[in-house]
Amino acid sequence: MLPVLLPLIAFALPVMVIVRNEKRPVGRPWLFSLGSFAAALGALCQELWVFYRRAENGDVSGILDTAGAVLAIGIGISLFCLVLNLIALGLSYGGESSR
Repeated sequence: MLPVLLPLIAFALPVMVIVRNEKRPVGRPWLFSLGSFAAALGALCQELWVFYRRAENGDVSGILDTAGAVLAIGIGISLFCLVLNLIALGLSYGGESSR
């Protein structure tokens, strides 16, 4: 459950800041961004833990079979989380002079 839940949290927090920016802006958007990056880091650490357990059990073929997919998923989570957080923080702090 954790491998699915942590990326969802990492994506939901900046989306919530983006959606709420129109109605009532969030007071401290950097906290949401920090929580988002922490959830993404937790997801990546969980994937490393799975590799560690497989290596400990001697499942080298299992590691080799899934290494490319796990790398692609990790890069995707990182980039998508970064872009969402940059958009959220840009909307929160970028429009201060026009308000």
